[in-house]
Parts: sequence; C-alpha cells; structure tokens
Amino acid sequence: MKRRGPRVELAVLRRFVDEVERRFLAPHIGPAQLGTPKRSEQLDVGAFVVLAHGAIENFVEGLGLWTLESVQRHWIFHKRASRSLASVLLHAGEPSDDYEQSLTMFDNIRTSIDSAKTTLSQSIEQNNGIAMQHLRKLFRPLGIDVPEEPKLVGALDQLVALRHQWAHQYRFGAKVTKFAVEVKQTSDDCLELAARLAERAKAARP
Repeated sequence: MKRRGPRVELAVLRRFVDEVERRFLAPHIGPAQLGTPKRSEQLDVGAFVVLAHGAIENFVEGLGLWTLESVQRHWIFHKRASRSLASVLLHAGEPSDDYEQSLTMFDNIRTSIDSAKTTLSQSIEQNNGIAMQHLRKLFRPLGIDVPEEPKLVGALDQLVALRHQWAHQYRFGAKVTKFAVEVKQTSDDCLELAARLAERAKAARP
C-alpha cells in the first residue's frame, strides 16, 4: 500500500492531537493554580499523554516507511538518486557478487534497495518508542537528521517520561504530576519537532 506523504501524515497527527487536547486538556486550562493538580486533571493529563505519545509514534513510523517506499519508487520509475537513497545503500552493506549474472548497475542498485528496504522496514515496524535514541536509529539510515533543538528535545523527553510513568512505572498514576497547561505546551513543542522532521524527510528524497 502506498504510504501518505509527510504533509498528510503531519496533518493527521495534528488533527488527532487537537481532538484529544480538546477532550482531555482544554477543560482544565484556566487561571494559574498553585499546588498540585486535582485527581480529575491528573487522570485526564495521563490519558492525553498516552494517546499523544502513541500518535507521534505512529507518525514517525509512517514517515519512515513512506521514505523507504519513495526511495524505491523514484529509483525504479525515474532513476533518481537522493540523500535518502545514498544513506539507504550505505546501510545495505556490500552487494552480492553479480559478475556472472551480468546485472546492470540499475538492477544492482535496485536489488540493494530491495534488501535494505526489507531490513529497515522490519526495524521501523518493530520500533517501540519515540525517545531521541529511537528517532536517530529510525531516521539516520534514511538520510534524515532528527531536529536537535534543546527546547524541542526537552519537550519530547518530558512526554516520553510522563508516558512511561503513566503506562509502566507507577500504579494508578504518575509520580510527577503536571497541570494541563504545562502538558499543552509540551505537546505544542512535540508537534513542532514533528513538523521539522516531516520537512527534512521531504527534502531528503527526490
């Protein structure tokens, strides 16, 4: 199945995050408060964090698979090389001995892309996180640099940490509680990171 491009993937992500923000965060955003959030706000923040984390994870996996399919498609139909193609071939390893098979260079590159696509697709589909180390491992073989701006990286780290607490680490809640307005800012910064990643993915291939 042909994957959707970065613009569509980003639009789907933004639409979903906006929906869950309106459902779980918006009712709690108002004048500044002191102390700790009420239990109802904590639970809504936890629900938002888990859903938003999952949506971003789906976004990066879709973006990675789209890049792989684009590299393959543009080589087969247009014989176009790109930064992504060079990086995919770099991670494909040494091609098999084709001297007696009389393969053309076009076919030699095509078969190397096929081999790399199989390996990288499995790695993308088995990806289990959106921490920076996961993003680097996913996108560097595709010739895409992950944004490293401290503000955006910090927001992603915070989202990952909160999701880990709600989903795995503590029973019935998170050890560190956040107000909805704080998590809204974290979400905005994570979406900005996603937007820049989508731009880099689009620029890295033909």
